[in-house]
Amino acid sequence: MMGRKQEATDSPESIEEEAKTPPWSKEQVREFRLREPSVSIWRVVFGQFLVGMLLGLVSWLLGAKLSNVASLGYGAFCVVLPSAVFARGITSKWSSLNPGAAVTGFFLWEFVKVFMTIVMLLASQSLVDDLSWPMMMLGLIITMKVHWLSFLWGRKGK
Repeated sequence: MMGRKQEATDSPESIEEEAKTPPWSKEQVREFRLREPSVSIWRVVFGQFLVGMLLGLVSWLLGAKLSNVASLGYGAFCVVLPSAVFARGITSKWSSLNPGAAVTGFFLWEFVKVFMTIVMLLASQSLVDDLSWPMMMLGLIITMKVHWLSFLWGRKGK
């Protein structure tokens, strides 16, 4: 019974029908881009920076120990700096030469970002006096999740 349902959706007629779908015209592509503009990666990095600063400020105003504020800030910094390096790398001219270079550049800069984050986390114990791991992880996680909010902040051109 499952095979019949599968055959109905993957029949040669349905495959031919999908193949007959015409490509979009330049006008259709332009209209789509006007309706759904892309979000700048730099806007996301800036949002992460602002949230990291806001976290540090709020924790300081609430009376957290200076070492906890520094730990929270360093956790945010472990997200912002690698994200900025990643953004710079994938927006370079080399990464946009052709589709192959774009894909290679994306994976290369993603690897650099992850490597930088790991090195920064490993170095945290020697860089931050009286490091609080829970506060650092809190700063890292909250700052890392900001990219989802960039869609709510609006997009270019709207």
